[in-house]
Amino acid sequence: MKLAALFTLTLAATSVQAQQATQPDTRQPDASVKGASVQMHDVGPPDAIAQLRKLAAAYNLATVKKDTSALLRFYYDENVPVTGSVSPPSFARMTEASNGKAPKLYPSNAKDQSVADTSAKATAEKMSNLTIHTDGAVASIEYDYEIPQGYGHTFWTLVDTKDAWKITSIVYSINIRSTAK
Repeated sequence: MKLAALFTLTLAATSVQAQQATQPDTRQPDASVKGASVQMHDVGPPDAIAQLRKLAAAYNLATVKKDTSALLRFYYDENVPVTGSVSPPSFARMTEASNGKAPKLYPSNAKDQSVADTSAKATAEKMSNLTIHTDGAVASIEYDYEIPQGYGHTFWTLVDTKDAWKITSIVYSINIRSTAK
């Protein structure tokens, strides 16, 4: 059964690739995310890409407005993993400053991250180089971010539910400005 399914998927993928090779690229750049650079590297159905760019802009706006409940609605559920990883140069400095007690990873979940991202002390990210890859059912969004304390790169994975696109995971790098350059 698995072999038959694999064979069918392979034939379907080959057929789609052949059709795509003969069709012109009709993708249009969309700079709907404030501060995001226009990217011609988006891959996928134009309607899905437009929806995902709109979602990224709305997510960023919710952080600016400090709207925790709005931010949490972008996630599949409140337990979605959100994990930060400190870059090697920043980690070395943090380790030295903390006598070896600095964590390398900052694991969290959607609920806790939404509260942290909308706290009075939180600074909204400046997003740039946003790129989307999707087949219309699943997607990834990646972008560079910058805040006063540092910068990094963020990856989201998403699924298209019956009602909306939902974030299923976020990972990001952490580069402390004073050690990153």
